[in-house]
This record gives sequence, C-alpha cells and structure tokens, in this order.
Amino acid sequence: MNSILSTFSLFISCLALSIGVAHSEIKVPNYDFSLTLLDPFLPGKKSVELLKDKAFSSELFEDTGATKIYRFKIKKENYVLDIYAQIKKEDIVDIYVKLPQYFIHDKVLQQIKDKYQKHDRYVVKDKSALYVWLNKDSSHIIYHGSCSISCFPVFLEITSNEKSVIPIYIKLNEALPKW
Repeated sequence: MNSILSTFSLFISCLALSIGVAHSEIKVPNYDFSLTLLDPFLPGKKSVELLKDKAFSSELFEDTGATKIYRFKIKKENYVLDIYAQIKKEDIVDIYVKLPQYFIHDKVLQQIKDKYQKHDRYVVKDKSALYVWLNKDSSHIIYHGSCSISCFPVFLEITSNEKSVIPIYIKLNEALPKW
C-alpha cells in the first residue's frame, strides 16, 4: 500500500511539474530591444526635443563650446541603455550606444543589417569584430561585437558623415590614461 501511495504521489508531482512548465513563458531579457529606440537620437535630429523629453534622463557629459556631449539613459524593464549624443548647434551629429553584454550579438547585428543592409567593411581580431557601414542615411555606422563563451555586443556608433565630426568612441579612447 505504501509503495502504491508513493508511486501515485510521484506521478502527481511529475504531472504538476509538467503542467507548470508547459504553461510558462520564457522570455530572454533583450528580445524587446529594437533599433527604433534610437530614432530620436539619430544624426540630423534636433536636440531641443530630446532635452525636454521626460521619458529619459539626460546630463551634460562634455562641453567644448561649439560641441556638447550629453549622456541619456533609456530605462526599460530589463535593461538601461546609455546613449551619448554629440550635439553641434542643436543638431545631433553623432551617437554612441553602450549595449548590455547580455544582449545576443546575432540578434543585434541582424537588426542593424535589416535596417542598413550588408556592411561595407568588416575586421576581426582576437574574437572581436568591427562592422562598418558607410554613407547609410547620411551617416556612418560602426558596430563592435566580441566573443568569449558566447558572443555579445559592445557598442554601436552612428555618426554624421560630416568630415569635421570626431566620433565619440575616439574621444572616449583618448580620455584613457596612457601607460
């Protein structure tokens, strides 16, 4: 009698477990990421609307007179995006987006390819890759992805193809200490 009860109890437990798993939704954290989040920040847009928008926070990161860099934070349910926007005379000329490393590289890269087609240049070194799109919507796009155990995005830079614009990633690298 005891063995019948324990077998029946085990059967009920397995049944309850399988029903719970069958009705659960598994959602990877970055599946709600879309490049459309960056549309208000793209080069050529006006900064006045961005600085007034309360949907995200902003702070002045660097001010060199004619050029300013603002840091914007977009808070989503599962992540926060830091977006650095370089502004000249109220026009956005460059954005740098630090992407969370738990995002899936293949999905982010596919979204960029869907919007801007195939990349023009591609460089790989030590399991790290740079993808470059030239003159897409009057902009240059640089995407950096890297791999360790899995592949993940590092940053996305969209800069105006105006010759006088120094991309933010270059400015950030210049700010690093020289050893």
